[in-house]
Amino acid sequence: MLSRARNCCIVSIKKDIEETEELCRTLDLEVLARIMQKRNSPDPHTFIGTGKLTELKEIAENVDLIVFDGSLTPSQHFRLETSVRKICIDRVGLVLEIFDRHAGASEAKAQIALARIRYELPFLREWVSKSLSDDRPGFMAGGEYAIDAYYENARRQMKRIEKNLRRITQEREARRSRRRDRGFFLVSICGYTNSGKSTLMNSLSGSQIKVDDKMFSTLSTTTRKLSKSKWKILMTDTVGFIRDLPPNLIDAFNATMEEIYVSDCAVLVLDLSDSFDILSEKLSTSLRLLLPHIQKSKIVIALNKADKLSNESLLRILNSIQNLLLGYIYYVISAQTRIGIDRLVDGILKVARISCVVKVSLKNDEEGQELNRWIARRYPIMSADWGERITLVLQVSDEEYKTLVSKIGSVGLITTAIAPEGKGPGSTS
Repeated sequence: MLSRARNCCIVSIKKDIEETEELCRTLDLEVLARIMQKRNSPDPHTFIGTGKLTELKEIAENVDLIVFDGSLTPSQHFRLETSVRKICIDRVGLVLEIFDRHAGASEAKAQIALARIRYELPFLREWVSKSLSDDRPGFMAGGEYAIDAYYENARRQMKRIEKNLRRITQEREARRSRRRDRGFFLVSICGYTNSGKSTLMNSLSGSQIKVDDKMFSTLSTTTRKLSKSKWKILMTDTVGFIRDLPPNLIDAFNATMEEIYVSDCAVLVLDLSDSFDILSEKLSTSLRLLLPHIQKSKIVIALNKADKLSNESLLRILNSIQNLLLGYIYYVISAQTRIGIDRLVDGILKVARISCVVKVSLKNDEEGQELNRWIARRYPIMSADWGERITLVLQVSDEEYKTLVSKIGSVGLITTAIAPEGKGPGSTS
């Protein structure tokens, strides 16, 4: 069982196994050996060639677990485990194990349970079809009858979890609608795992979300208000991206990804201390994930961990990725030391289009006081003066301005726009 594994051997056909090693470290697995084979694609039968498989059999005697840096097919998984006689797991299995250990909220647990069933069922079918399930050295051992029973139970469990997640999605949408009705602007903080998202969330909100130098140290989405600001801006820290996940696993975490897709602004956090190749790949992949669902103009890129680089290195990296950044708002920051945080906040406010200072004049009567309460629930009030009339000064976005004009105009009261540099949306009465 993985919970009892203390060390492992990583098998890869790629040169870069840094992320997979980090996944192992997060599970407290010591990497005792590495088997690298340069191939354009995995061997369809055993992922690696026969020569390397012989080498793996020798190494397997001294390790608890074999980790494959890629995705194993059910037939590869069957042949490998019956050949090396040790538990074999791919990257998806590693991620699920981490999720299992770190999940806290009921929603995260439900998502993980669904993802694990979807991941295991194809392997289960393979072992059943080969009628060798009783030889399985890992967590699906126990005989053909036990696996058949598990298979039927898993199908019923999937339906229950999917129904539960649909209910959770509806509840989340209702919660977002209530926040928008109250005038909140919704910001999601997204990006690859371990890029500094939770640290940035703490820096922006003044909260103390758990920060750990391990992948997926927190799984449940966390929402906090932008601190030291009059504006109603809510930020959500989301689960990190990771490369090479199959579609069925991404689908299982749809509710988490949805939090990003339906936000008013997505802050994409990238780690500047990554090598150029890795940074470029993460940037390109992240944008491919975001762009079908969120407008380009609503994406703010935060190039994090600038404090780890010299000025020369920073300039070299920025020059190298300029083409990938074309057309995007981006800021160089350090969430840890707060370098560039104020400029990042300004960038978020620009996306929110909070740029128009509005003076609202209301009659000081029952109707005017009711309208004042309506405004106070939705907009941050910069100043208020109560006399013969109620005079309020607000800073709002263009869309909020239109809503305000419509509401106030319907009762014949007056608003005056006082935009920066004299460029406001105008005035009405």
